[in-house]
Amino acid sequence: MRTFIALEPPPGLRSAVGELSAALEGRLAGMKWVKPNLVHLTLRFLGEIEPGRIGAVSTAVAEAAGKVAPFELCVTGIGHFGPERHPRVLWLGLAASRELSSLAERVEECLDSAGFGRADKPLRAHLTLARAGRKPGPAPDWDAVAGAAPPRWPRWSAGRVSVIRSTLTPRGPLYETLSMHELDGRVIEG
Repeated sequence: MRTFIALEPPPGLRSAVGELSAALEGRLAGMKWVKPNLVHLTLRFLGEIEPGRIGAVSTAVAEAAGKVAPFELCVTGIGHFGPERHPRVLWLGLAASRELSSLAERVEECLDSAGFGRADKPLRAHLTLARAGRKPGPAPDWDAVAGAAPPRWPRWSAGRVSVIRSTLTPRGPLYETLSMHELDGRVIEG
């Protein structure tokens, strides 16, 4: 079961992401756009795990969530991974946050204690907007890309962590929330 742990943005932010993606689609040929309702901040990608271990994941996430109070996240702007002429990923960056770093570290600690080990790389807080398709388009006009972003992004009060199953299909991924944990540690679904 392909699984990850994430913070999910509120509807207002997802709506703003959808508007930005629609505005950029014609300017960034060759990119595959993430559906706004699937945009999320991955705290930890676990990959394929046995279905019988989902309970242990949820318990670890609940323990980590119980140690961090709700906090605010702020979108800082558009960026990319890969070369400027042919980016692999287009993303929205998030401002550095002591609380987010603390939550990510606690998730790592609790998953490690539950036998899932630690992540290979540190958290790079971002929301993926698009990934490069098979056929790259022309080099992006980064000034036009930056100019398409709204002057202010909606607020994001992070208050819960989700454990999500991802099923890859030819039409894109399908996500199923397996459990959600408020940052006071209470399970609210699943």
